[in-house]
Formats: sequence, structure tokens, C-alpha cells
Amino acid sequence: MRKIFIFILCAAFTLSLRAQYTRLEKYPQIPSQYDAAFVDYVKDFASGVAKSSYGQYFGQITKERNVYGFGAYYTDNDGVIYGQYRLGNFLFGIKMGTQMAKVGSNDHYICYDLTTGDPLYIMKDGDKYSLPADYGETYRFESLTYQNGDKYVGETVNGKREGVGLYYYNNGNYYYGRYKNNDRRGFGAMFFTNNTITIQYWKDEDE
Repeated sequence: MRKIFIFILCAAFTLSLRAQYTRLEKYPQIPSQYDAAFVDYVKDFASGVAKSSYGQYFGQITKERNVYGFGAYYTDNDGVIYGQYRLGNFLFGIKMGTQMAKVGSNDHYICYDLTTGDPLYIMKDGDKYSLPADYGETYRFESLTYQNGDKYVGETVNGKREGVGLYYYNNGNYYYGRYKNNDRRGFGAMFFTNNTITIQYWKDEDE
């Protein structure tokens, strides 16, 4: 009987560790083929402006003027929301408020304190998870300004651009996408001052 109890206790502990590991995923890891399928569908959509009671959107829209693709929503309540949209609904990206930034989807995201750059918690399926004490030593959300006047605002790992972020050029254009070890990775969108958008792809060194 004691052996059975110990076995159940060990199994429960193992499941708990697995659950904790899963919970610490910052946000959904979208398979590259899914991202590619999304881009294949939206790549020819024009850029434009759409207005609603929620705010004003600038980004890709369909011929029927549906919000669909890469874009930025300027709102009163949530700040600016950069990322990917489908039929007017936010899928994934950065919600940038005045004090906090949320990176991920509506249901699964990590929240950062913009005044310090510290990660605060992870929200997943309505539950809030605290982070290990040393988490902030590695993962942060920072604003980095470079000698040429360009600026990066987004996730960093050990001080390098890594995760999801925005790169602002001194000419007014900006790029939204993912980064790894300071370099762009995967699909992203370049927003130009002439109100056009181009989708770009940056190959990983491992591919």
C-alpha cells in the first residue's frame, strides 16, 4: 500500500513539474508552416485605414474592407496593438499601453512593466501565473536606441533583441516581427511612411 502511495505521489509531482513547465511558455509558439499559410493568404491585401468605436486601424485590409493581416490598432483603452489580425480580431502581437506591454495572443501572453522592463506574469486561459525570481534577469522588454538614431522596442534575452519587437528607423518607417540573437527571424511586416506595408521573411541560420 505504501509503495502505491509513493508511486502516486511521484506521478503527481512529475505532472506538476510538467504543468509548471508548460505554464511558463511566454505565449503560443506558432509553427512556421502556420505562419506561412497566414502570409500566403494575406500577402496581396492592400494597406488602408479602418475606423470603429474601438479605435483606428492601419494595416492590411480585404477588398471588403475587413481587417485582415498585419496591422496596428490605435485605441483609447489598450494603447497601440501591433500584430496579426483575422476578420477584425487580434491574433498575436504586442499590446503596448502606457505602463504595460502584453506580448502574445488574447488568451496567452506575458505582461511586462514598461517603466522597468521587468516581466510581471504570464496569463494563460484566464489564469495568472507568477514567474521565477530570476526570470527577469534573462527576459525583458526594453527600449534600445542606437547611434544612427534607430530604436528597438520589444523583448530581449540577455540584452539582445530576441522575441517579438518593433524596430523604428530614423526615417519614420518601422518593422514589426520576431528576433533571435539580434537578427530578424521568420515573417514580419515593414510599415512605411507612405502608408504601405510589405511582408518580409528572414531565414533562420538553422534552416
